[in-house]
Amino acid sequence: MLTRRRGFFGSLAVTAAWPAAAQPYPARPIRIVHGYGPGSNPDIIARVISPSLMTTLGQSVIVEPKPGAGERIAAQYLTTQPPDGYTLYLITGGANVISATDPQVTFSTLKDFSYISTITLFPFALFVAANAPYKTLKDFIAAARERPGKLNYGHAGTGNTLHLAVELLKSRTGIQIEPVAYKDQAQLISDVIVGRLDASISTFTNFHSALSSGQARALCVTSEQRWPLNPDVRTVAEDVPGYEVVSWLGLAAPAGLPADIATRLSEAVKVAVAVPELQSRLRDMGNEARASTPAEFRARVVADYDKWKPLAKIVYP
Repeated sequence: MLTRRRGFFGSLAVTAAWPAAAQPYPARPIRIVHGYGPGSNPDIIARVISPSLMTTLGQSVIVEPKPGAGERIAAQYLTTQPPDGYTLYLITGGANVISATDPQVTFSTLKDFSYISTITLFPFALFVAANAPYKTLKDFIAAARERPGKLNYGHAGTGNTLHLAVELLKSRTGIQIEPVAYKDQAQLISDVIVGRLDASISTFTNFHSALSSGQARALCVTSEQRWPLNPDVRTVAEDVPGYEVVSWLGLAAPAGLPADIATRLSEAVKVAVAVPELQSRLRDMGNEARASTPAEFRARVVADYDKWKPLAKIVYP
């Protein structure tokens, strides 16, 4: 009788546990971690998209900043989490640059993450003072060739996407211009305006006030085609064929995320970025809302990784 009773209660335990195991995803709140501080571009985008995700998925979405070490802390943290869809990562193109170029990095964007969907795409631009003698990128390249190593450009940090975007341009054109790293974006913009810097690589959002006030000009944009939000600005590719740098933000998860969960999340992002109010908010930040399939996102990551890998020797000689 004891044996049968144990068997009976054992079967009850299994039966009681079965519905929980079979619960459809998501059955509890979802966290989105990112590698920057509160109020940063990734933080704002995560919070802008979260309400729509909550509506579509039927669960709370909690945004959790894990800033530090140029996104390395957040990326490494994700590798310690189970691939169950409850911890997501708002990854930036910068993390892919780090993975491709830093020999000491502890994560691989090609091996450690499952990709869900892009959320935004955005190019960079090369900015000069309004009274700078360079009217086009061709002018700037010609001046750099006439005075090798004499011109300079400002960027927001050694080894990030902005820095390598110009280093890629240098490798494609053979020009020699000196990089100057800035921690203070306001100081960088000021130094462009007054001519201490010959140029700067940055975003339209960062230079919005300087452009609106007529204190700076955009020589070129780094996207392959003219950017819809700034269609009058020529592309680098119009003068340097084949050049393209477009950064992105998107959702990733730990490697091994089940395909059905990845698809469910990708569809939720697609719904979110189709909301006109969200598109307008992202556009005001200089971003184009752009969802993708998991396969399309992974293909973009791989292509960018292959683009940046040869430049590793510039960042870590």
